[in-house]
Amino acid sequence: MTDKREFPAAQITSLALFILSSVFAVYLARIAVAVEPSISASSPTSGFGYVIYYFVAAIVFSALLIYFARKYKLNFLKWLFIAAIGLMVFYIWNYLGLVIANTYDQYYAIIIAAPVIMVLALILNNKWYVVNIAGFFLCSGMAFVLGLLLGIWAATIFLAVFAIYDYVSVYKTKHMIGLAKIAIDRDLPMLFVFPTNFSTDVGKIEITENGIAEHTAMALGFGDVAFPGIMVVASAIFGMKIGHFLPFFVLPLLGGIAGMIYLVLGNVKKPAPGLPFLNTGVIAGMLISYLIFVLIL
Repeated sequence: MTDKREFPAAQITSLALFILSSVFAVYLARIAVAVEPSISASSPTSGFGYVIYYFVAAIVFSALLIYFARKYKLNFLKWLFIAAIGLMVFYIWNYLGLVIANTYDQYYAIIIAAPVIMVLALILNNKWYVVNIAGFFLCSGMAFVLGLLLGIWAATIFLAVFAIYDYVSVYKTKHMIGLAKIAIDRDLPMLFVFPTNFSTDVGKIEITENGIAEHTAMALGFGDVAFPGIMVVASAIFGMKIGHFLPFFVLPLLGGIAGMIYLVLGNVKKPAPGLPFLNTGVIAGMLISYLIFVLIL
């Protein structure tokens, strides 16, 4: 979900964030495949079982989060999200450490220090840029892991299902707007925030049904970066396996860029569901690659 645009750099920043996250996720995936080739999907359709599992999990999670947040003042929700981010950072740096470290001591120091620093930063300095850094790692990690697990056709169904869900949850049921409000009210790291006031804390931003309140910020859901990144990773790894890495990486990425540009700059009513635009773009890029380099050539 994306909300009202305010300061001029927000659109460029959100676009750069998506590009960097997707590129980083593909880099992580290539490291993982080089270390453990069996970690990736065995076929382009092997991840279909995950589609239903994660879709049901997303609905249940959203419902429980809204229910408990409205019924009770549960501070543990914030700690739960911080812990999840810490675990993802730990997982990511397990692979980055293999590239950076020269000794075992350096490796273990890196994989321990990285999540500890990230968690402490979220606890002690709840500024928008800290949450954005945490979100970058979380989104890159999600795209990296699910992109490897799903395969291109399961990823296509996965993204299509969540694009429909995002549309319904923003324009029809509007519970995604409720989730955004909860994220802000409870200081939950769930949104990328680009404020006009650079001293703004996440908890000081107000979200209304018509968008973010005047003179505050633009917000972009973590899912709007993570989900299209899944296809970029799945497509890139598929292309790598058949000897056409570059087009299968670049074309879905360009499709996602086109979707992001239309989302943040086009005449789209805000708040808007981001996934219908972004997921359509990356799926189209993958299909074009498949048509040219598998079916035609």
